[in-house]
Amino acid sequence: MPVNNKLNTEFDFNNLFISENLKRLRLLNNLTTVQVGHIINKTRQGYVNYENGTREISIHDLITLSGFYNVNIDELIGNPFSNRNDKRLTFRSYDYIEDKIEPSQQMVISTINDDVITVKKYDLEIDFYWRTQTNQHNHVMLFEYYDKLYTSKVFFNKDKGGIFFIDGIPKYFTSTQAENLLFKGIYMATLKKEFSIENFF
Repeated sequence: MPVNNKLNTEFDFNNLFISENLKRLRLLNNLTTVQVGHIINKTRQGYVNYENGTREISIHDLITLSGFYNVNIDELIGNPFSNRNDKRLTFRSYDYIEDKIEPSQQMVISTINDDVITVKKYDLEIDFYWRTQTNQHNHVMLFEYYDKLYTSKVFFNKDKGGIFFIDGIPKYFTSTQAENLLFKGIYMATLKKEFSIENFF
C-alpha cells in the first residue's frame, strides 16, 4: 500500500505556522531559498511554495529539514507567534502638554517572533519595518526578489506583472517573475542619530 507523505489534516497543522518557521530558520542560518531547495531535492520555486504556504510540505521534507537545522519537528510546526518569544523594550517617556514636557507612562514596545525588522542605511540612520508577507499598495516594502533584498514601493498591473524601483531606476517584472517576489515587511519609521553612542545601534 503506498505511503502518503502529505501531512494528515487530522493533526490540524497550520501551513502558516510551518511557512513562518521555515523562513525564520533559513534566515537564522543565512541560507538562500536555492540552497534549502537543494537540501530537500526541490527547485527554488518548489521550496518557495513551502515558505509561502501555497503547498503542503511532505513528512519526508519536514523530517529532512528538522535534521538539517538540528531542531525537533515541534519547532517546525509549532505556533511561531507564541508569547514565549515575547520581546519588550521599555523607555522612560515624556509628553508635550500645553507647551510643557511632562513625565508620562512608560512607553513599551512589544513584539513576538522578531516582528520588527531593522535595516541600517547609514552609520547614523536605521529604518524599521513591520514583518508582513503581503504587499501594501503605495507603501515602501522590504522584499526578496531572486534571493536579493530590496526596499521600494511595488506596483502590480492587471496582468499581475509590475514595477518597483532601485535607486530611482524602474525595474519591471512579468507575472511569471512575480512568483519570485517574497514580501518581508512594511516600512514604519526611520531613526536618525545626531551622534554616535555606544550600544545604541
